[in-house]
Amino acid sequence: MLGFLAVERFPERFGPISELTALRVIEGPVSHIRDGDTIEVAGTPIRFGSLDCAERGTPSGQVATERLRELIAGQSLTCALNGRTSYDRSIGRCTLPDGRDLAAQMIREGVCGRYW
Repeated sequence: MLGFLAVERFPERFGPISELTALRVIEGPVSHIRDGDTIEVAGTPIRFGSLDCAERGTPSGQVATERLRELIAGQSLTCALNGRTSYDRSIGRCTLPDGRDLAAQMIREGVCGRYW
């Protein structure tokens, strides 16, 4: 269980393991941004397993949502879903075409924190 949580919380450190252990991988443009840590790709709501952003409707939440919108604008994402869910959302990791992990980028920029 500890190894599973490590891959979920620190996917950028494990490289292709996230995709190799994923139960489902989807690719496509983002159809909706709910907030800084939840998007929809190919009709699937995805919650980033490693990211914790301020809630929507708060000033920090608005900043996180806007930064995520800027990062993904016009891009197609690859998302590895690990089979877990949170409410109606699949838990996973999404990367940009250049290989950058979206959650890790948001954490590096200080826009959001890591989900523990």
